[in-house]
Amino acid sequence: MESSKDITHRAFTILAFFFMVGTSVLIVPAGLAEAAKQDSWLAAIVGIGLNVGFAALYVLLAERHAGRTLVQIGELLLGRWIGKLLGAFFASFCFVLASLMVGDMGYFLTSQILVDTPMEPLLIMFVCAIALTVRKGMKGFSYAAEIFFPWIVLLLVLFIIPMMPDFDGRRMMPFMEYGPVPILKGGVSFFAFQELVVLLMIYPSVKAGKGKGKGFLIGTALGGLVLILTTLGSIGVLGSDLTANHLYPAYTMAKNIKIGRFLERIEGIMIFIWICSIFVKITLTFHASLLAFSEALGVKDLRALLWPCAIGLVVMALLCYPNVFFIRKFLSTSWLPYASIFLVIMPLLYLMVSFFRGKTA
Repeated sequence: MESSKDITHRAFTILAFFFMVGTSVLIVPAGLAEAAKQDSWLAAIVGIGLNVGFAALYVLLAERHAGRTLVQIGELLLGRWIGKLLGAFFASFCFVLASLMVGDMGYFLTSQILVDTPMEPLLIMFVCAIALTVRKGMKGFSYAAEIFFPWIVLLLVLFIIPMMPDFDGRRMMPFMEYGPVPILKGGVSFFAFQELVVLLMIYPSVKAGKGKGKGFLIGTALGGLVLILTTLGSIGVLGSDLTANHLYPAYTMAKNIKIGRFLERIEGIMIFIWICSIFVKITLTFHASLLAFSEALGVKDLRALLWPCAIGLVVMALLCYPNVFFIRKFLSTSWLPYASIFLVIMPLLYLMVSFFRGKTA
């Protein structure tokens, strides 16, 4: 398995962009509309602000301990055994996150596109593709992301422009009808669905230089802009009630777009964007989980963990996704406190200990 440290700054920016878009481009507008109604676009802005702020914090932590992953930073600051224990917890978080996203992909395909197809073979094929990608290494994968990036941007433009005639700004009124609290709640929930801390496991594989921290922030901001526009479009075209009631409002919006008699049913664009972005995010997350497990358990060769964890990913995805009602309840009630341990508490703890003890790389 390749362990090259030749991911370019540009490639890392693009990976951060795809990581931000990930599953969120399809499912986040519904959750935001449920929390903040017609002000969900404001909640998205709050969430992006939190993501960029914490991305800056992650960069600060990574730069203070250059060349070390999050697990290695924990071992340096807290000692071998506590660091490895927390590293194992972080590895399990990455693994659960990857499993949930695999389940997202399977449920979307079997409920919206391949309706009569069992989920299991789809998950097996998808996870095999992810495992083979991880086995080939991050360098080639990052080059592939660079190749797809301009096409994804073009397709995003082709998705946004046709919905403009159906956009009605009155659907976003009245402005801040329920006050700032729902907006803040929606923004915090939005932040918890990005999980940018996972990229700290990839950060040491990026070429050294000031550009990689900047690339992290730019990729986060650009991905956030796409999510803001998607949320804004969902509210302006569908309205807050329809957006909240649809599991995949952006996909629903794409199916209903019509311009004359020559451009309609452009949901294929949304499907391609989503599958590309979720493939990148799952691959990065799965790779991060393997790396974290190997460092926490002292396994030197990732290939020893690759296929057992890939099989576990399929099994875990099926267990995590018994039905859509269960997963929506879990995400709305339990994901925020669980994810906050790794998105907020762990990085802040490491950073405070780092400054207190004066330890750097």
